[in-house]
Amino acid sequence: MKGVKYEDADVLIPKCDFLSLHFAQVKDTENFLNEERIQKIKKGAVVINTAPMELVSISVLEKRLENGDITFILDHSDEMSQENINKLSKFKNCIIYPPIAYITKEARIAKQEIFIGNIENFLKGSPTNQVN
Repeated sequence: MKGVKYEDADVLIPKCDFLSLHFAQVKDTENFLNEERIQKIKKGAVVINTAPMELVSISVLEKRLENGDITFILDHSDEMSQENINKLSKFKNCIIYPPIAYITKEARIAKQEIFIGNIENFLKGSPTNQVN
Protein backbone atom coordinates (compact mmCIF):
# COMPACT_ATOMS: atom_id res chain seq x y z
CA MET A 1 0.00 0.00 0.00
CA LYS A 2 1.40 3.37 -0.99
CA GLY A 3 2.63 5.43 1.94
CA VAL A 4 2.51 2.52 4.37
CA LYS A 5 5.72 0.96 5.62
CA TYR A 6 6.08 -2.20 7.69
CA GLU A 7 8.06 -1.62 10.87
CA ASP A 8 9.24 -4.26 13.30
CA ALA A 9 7.57 -3.94 16.71
CA ASP A 10 10.90 -3.63 18.51
CA VAL A 11 11.82 -0.66 16.31
CA LEU A 12 8.36 0.92 16.43
CA ILE A 13 7.60 0.70 20.17
CA PRO A 14 10.24 3.25 21.32
CA LYS A 15 8.87 5.79 18.81
CA CYS A 16 5.20 5.60 19.85
CA ASP A 17 3.41 8.28 21.83
CA PHE A 18 0.38 5.96 21.74
CA LEU A 19 0.69 2.19 21.52
CA SER A 20 -2.58 0.32 21.05
CA LEU A 21 -2.80 -3.46 21.12
CA HIS A 22 -5.67 -5.07 19.21
CA PHE A 23 -4.80 -8.65 18.44
CA ALA A 24 -5.89 -12.12 19.40
CA GLN A 25 -4.29 -14.22 22.08
CA VAL A 26 -2.47 -17.04 20.34
CA LYS A 27 0.80 -18.75 21.19
CA ASP A 28 2.84 -16.21 19.20
CA THR A 29 1.24 -13.17 20.87
CA GLU A 30 1.33 -14.29 24.51
CA ASN A 31 3.67 -12.07 26.49
CA PHE A 32 4.03 -9.75 23.47
CA LEU A 33 4.75 -6.87 25.84
CA ASN A 34 7.55 -8.65 27.63
CA GLU A 35 10.27 -7.09 29.79
CA GLU A 36 12.38 -5.98 26.83
CA ARG A 37 9.49 -4.30 25.02
CA ILE A 38 7.99 -2.70 28.14
CA GLN A 39 11.37 -1.14 28.90
CA LYS A 40 11.47 0.27 25.34
CA ILE A 41 8.17 2.15 25.73
CA LYS A 42 8.77 5.88 25.39
CA LYS A 43 8.46 8.01 28.54
CA GLY A 44 5.09 9.74 28.56
CA ALA A 45 3.53 7.17 26.21
CA VAL A 46 -0.01 5.87 26.58
CA VAL A 47 -0.46 2.13 26.10
CA ILE A 48 -3.99 0.95 25.31
CA ASN A 49 -4.71 -2.75 25.49
CA THR A 50 -8.07 -3.95 24.19
CA ALA A 51 -6.65 -7.46 23.81
CA PRO A 52 -6.37 -10.15 26.50
CA MET A 53 -3.90 -9.33 29.27
CA GLU A 54 -1.95 -12.53 28.51
CA LEU A 55 -0.22 -10.35 25.92
CA VAL A 56 1.36 -8.30 28.72
CA SER A 57 3.88 -9.22 31.41
CA ILE A 58 2.01 -7.82 34.40
CA SER A 59 4.95 -8.05 36.81
CA VAL A 60 7.16 -5.99 34.48
CA LEU A 61 4.30 -3.59 33.72
CA GLU A 62 3.89 -3.00 37.47
CA LYS A 63 7.50 -1.86 37.74
CA ARG A 64 7.09 0.53 34.82
CA LEU A 65 3.83 1.93 36.22
CA GLU A 66 5.56 2.44 39.55
CA ASN A 67 8.05 4.72 37.75
CA GLY A 68 5.04 6.82 36.73
CA ASP A 69 6.36 7.57 33.24
CA ILE A 70 3.72 5.72 31.15
CA THR A 71 -0.05 5.34 31.24
CA PHE A 72 -1.69 1.96 30.71
CA ILE A 73 -5.35 1.54 29.80
CA LEU A 74 -7.08 -1.84 29.56
CA ASP A 75 -10.57 -3.20 29.12
CA HIS A 76 -10.29 -6.94 29.74
CA SER A 77 -10.63 -6.80 33.51
CA ASP A 78 -13.38 -9.42 33.43
CA GLU A 79 -10.79 -11.96 32.27
CA MET A 80 -8.20 -11.08 34.92
CA SER A 81 -7.72 -12.55 38.37
CA GLN A 82 -8.71 -10.33 41.28
CA GLU A 83 -5.08 -10.46 42.38
CA ASN A 84 -3.88 -8.87 39.12
CA ILE A 85 -6.69 -6.31 39.14
CA ASN A 86 -5.63 -5.31 42.66
CA LYS A 87 -1.98 -5.06 41.59
CA LEU A 88 -2.75 -2.71 38.70
CA SER A 89 -5.59 -0.68 40.21
CA LYS A 90 -3.29 0.84 42.84
CA PHE A 91 -1.57 2.90 40.13
CA LYS A 92 -3.11 6.27 39.17
CA ASN A 93 -1.55 5.88 35.73
CA CYS A 94 -3.39 2.59 35.08
CA ILE A 95 -7.00 2.85 33.98
CA ILE A 96 -9.07 -0.32 34.08
CA TYR A 97 -12.36 -0.40 32.20
CA PRO A 98 -14.85 -3.23 32.09
CA PRO A 99 -15.49 -4.45 28.53
CA ILE A 100 -18.81 -2.68 28.01
CA ALA A 101 -18.89 -2.02 24.25
CA TYR A 102 -20.32 -5.43 23.48
CA ILE A 103 -23.49 -5.00 25.55
CA THR A 104 -25.35 -2.69 23.18
CA LYS A 105 -28.32 -4.07 21.25
CA GLU A 106 -26.49 -3.51 17.96
CA ALA A 107 -23.38 -5.32 19.17
CA ARG A 108 -25.39 -8.33 20.36
CA ILE A 109 -27.20 -8.58 17.02
CA ALA A 110 -23.92 -8.29 15.10
CA LYS A 111 -22.31 -10.93 17.33
CA GLN A 112 -25.17 -13.35 16.63
CA GLU A 113 -25.03 -12.68 12.88
CA ILE A 114 -21.26 -13.23 12.80
CA PHE A 115 -21.63 -16.43 14.82
CA ILE A 116 -24.30 -17.85 12.50
CA GLY A 117 -22.35 -16.77 9.41
CA ASN A 118 -19.21 -18.46 10.76
CA ILE A 119 -21.08 -21.74 11.29
CA GLU A 120 -22.69 -21.60 7.83
CA ASN A 121 -19.37 -20.85 6.13
CA PHE A 122 -17.56 -23.53 8.12
CA LEU A 123 -20.12 -26.11 7.02
CA LYS A 124 -19.59 -24.96 3.41
CA GLY A 125 -15.83 -25.51 3.82
CA SER A 126 -14.78 -21.85 3.83
CA PRO A 127 -14.50 -20.59 7.43
CA THR A 128 -14.49 -16.84 8.05
CA ASN A 129 -13.07 -14.75 10.88
CA GLN A 130 -10.50 -17.48 11.43
CA VAL A 131 -7.56 -16.79 13.75
CA ASN A 132 -4.51 -18.86 12.86
